[in-house]
Parts: sequence; structure tokens; C-alpha cells
Amino acid sequence: MSMYDDGPTHEPFGPEYIRPANPDCPDCGCCTAALCAKGRASVSECAGHVDNAELIARVTGCPCSAESTRGTLSWRAAMVRAATFATEKPLRAELERLLNRVFDGQDLGRLTALLPKVVVRRYVRWAPGRTPELTDFGRAYLDARRGPRVESLVAVQSVDEAARTVQALIPAYSAEQPVTVPMDLLANSRTQVGPAALTDVTLYAEVNPGASRADDVVLTKVRNPAVAVAARPGSPDGAR
Repeated sequence: MSMYDDGPTHEPFGPEYIRPANPDCPDCGCCTAALCAKGRASVSECAGHVDNAELIARVTGCPCSAESTRGTLSWRAAMVRAATFATEKPLRAELERLLNRVFDGQDLGRLTALLPKVVVRRYVRWAPGRTPELTDFGRAYLDARRGPRVESLVAVQSVDEAARTVQALIPAYSAEQPVTVPMDLLANSRTQVGPAALTDVTLYAEVNPGASRADDVVLTKVRNPAVAVAARPGSPDGAR
């Protein structure tokens, strides 16, 4: 008998290797910690990072990455969409009256029939028999319609590529308190800036300076003045 023979089944390469299971996420009951880390940093949420139908059904709506959870990247993207629609493609007048009445706690009257139209946009949370209430996105929409929006310098202090966010100072809001901004809102083909260069460029955006907290500061119409100069007729690049 060979000195390497340790029983009826000979295993010359040692025991079979089994990949350790990923630990469960401590904040939800549906995902692993690794999946939630990806989901938080993606507008696709956790469901966008699995390809098994059963798993997709299980993790859809995971609170760690859901659009409805304040602070996720999906939530931040929805806040930007709401403010952008408000400033560039607002709702028709009667839908806007409905939002204002919900915000002010007024009787909706005949406008109640229009609630499904703002619920589907996720501006209002409502179910038959319950009092409708504005979501964060409904408030962002109304804030952009009601309050002033001013152009401000955007000074990026740090970039977290894994989380797809940056920390930036927005002087129109605060010269000291940083604001978390989706990285891809600043680093894209329109600004012609990559993530690594964000701390070295001067960007501007329209913001709501009266936001009650930093998370509610929403940037729209981000621009890079260097790109505008390069494209101006008569400039070396703009004349091409």
C-alpha cells in the first residue's frame, strides 16, 4: 500500500475546495453584504446585480439599495430627476395644483382622481382609504418649482469611485458643510471630466441654496466652463 493511500478513495490533490459563502448583510434579510455594497452604489439597486430569476424576485426592493431609502445612489438619482423635470419639463397645471394641495394638507376635491398619475411618478405615496403624502421626490419637485435655484461653484473635495459619489462644497448652500453628489452627475461626457480629475477642475451647477439639510441639496445643469470656452466660435477648438 502506498504511503499516500489513506482509504478506499484516493485523492491525490487534497480535499475539494469549497468557496466560503458570502456573509449575509446585517441590514436586511434578503442579500449578502457584498451584494448590498454593489446595490447601494448603483441605480440598478441590488436586483440589477443578480441574474437568477429567483434571486431577482428575492432582492427586488431591498431597503439597502432601494430608491425609497434616503442616501442610496438610486435615491439621489431620483432626486436629481425630480428637480430636472421641475425646471425643464414641469407637470401640467392641474397635477402641480394637486401636489401643492397634498403638501399643504388641503382637501383634494376633484383632483383626487389624478392621484395615480403622481403616484406612478413616485411624487406621492398613497393607497385608497389613506391620506396621500409627498415623497422626498415630490418635495424635491416642489422645492425646485417654488424656491429659487441659483448657479454655484461646485468644489469637489474627495471622490469615492466605489460608492460612485463625491463630497463637494457648494458655496451657495454652505462654505463649510460638504454635500454628497452622485459622481456621474459631474464626471461624464458633457463635462468631459473623468472621476480622477474632479478635484482639479472648476464646475458649476444650479442648486437650491435654501435646502434644510445637505442631503436635500440637488444639483442640475452641471457645466464645465472650460468645455464652453473650447466650443465657443472663434476659439481654437470651436473654429474647427
